[in-house]
Amino acid sequence: MSRKITIKDVAAEAGVSEATISRALNDSPQVKPATRQRIQKIAQNLGYHPNGLARSIRVQKTNTLGVIIPDILNNFFTHIIRAIEDAAAQAGYDVLIVNTDEQDDREVSALNLMLEKQAAGVIITSAGGPTDYAAQLGNTPAVFVDRMPPAGIATQYDRVLVDNVRGTQDLVTQLIDRGAKRVGIINSAVSMTATERLQGYHQALAAAGQERDPAIEAAARTDNSNVAQMTRQLLVNQRCDGLLAADNTIMDAVLHKLPDLDLPPFQLGSFDDQDWFDFLPQPIVTAKQPIAQIGKTAVDRLIARINQPDLPAEEFRLSAKIITH
Repeated sequence: MSRKITIKDVAAEAGVSEATISRALNDSPQVKPATRQRIQKIAQNLGYHPNGLARSIRVQKTNTLGVIIPDILNNFFTHIIRAIEDAAAQAGYDVLIVNTDEQDDREVSALNLMLEKQAAGVIITSAGGPTDYAAQLGNTPAVFVDRMPPAGIATQYDRVLVDNVRGTQDLVTQLIDRGAKRVGIINSAVSMTATERLQGYHQALAAAGQERDPAIEAAARTDNSNVAQMTRQLLVNQRCDGLLAADNTIMDAVLHKLPDLDLPPFQLGSFDDQDWFDFLPQPIVTAKQPIAQIGKTAVDRLIARINQPDLPAEEFRLSAKIITH
């Protein structure tokens, strides 16, 4: 195996000090442009690669952004990661991703890992538990995505969220306009998301002059183990002619149950969109979240906070788009 080329080797080849090599490779104005170019060319020809870990120890900072998500198998978060990686790469940052599986202890471990790896900042989708983010993060910049941080510290951090209330209201209104007289909901297990989407659901009913009925407001468990039962309960026992699944994982469970039910025509809606919805035999209306915009906004805001730690915290609410498949 060939020996790793060091900065000392580059210095020997260039005939200058190691300090000059270091300055030239970091584009220091202390080194003349012609000399910088010559040294960088020599380093490239020798196959020299800077030791990023050693540099991070010296400057106490890396060009790495941490990303903590609750479910990497969820298509929504898979696309969020892609959007974050694309935006980070354009800004010259790498991305370290950790999946928590909605478990509080794994979230704490993930935060510790980010700090150990000296991440310049962290993008977090909270697992919703009692994690003490302020104590764990300290001065490390952080942006929360998709879910609000705990109420006591919510305004201390930047938040990039979709407008759940308006998106759900528009979605349910569309189901009503398509003829639904009794729209049931299977709501999210995520507390903030559930609260906001239920509010939008109620607003749509009120605007249409339809009364609320708690009997057709169901809540999914975190693992969606009750969704099949709730689907039957709402569409068969409660005779709903419209059903809203409050996120894409709930909708997946609903769609798996529908073939078992002998149903008259009904309206189906989902908060979150999937490309393959076009191929469903059942028409579906969706609220499509602006995933690319969410990821880019989160990265842009985190980098801005890294560069200006005293920026006041802000909340960014992005609009969902109603799509009919």
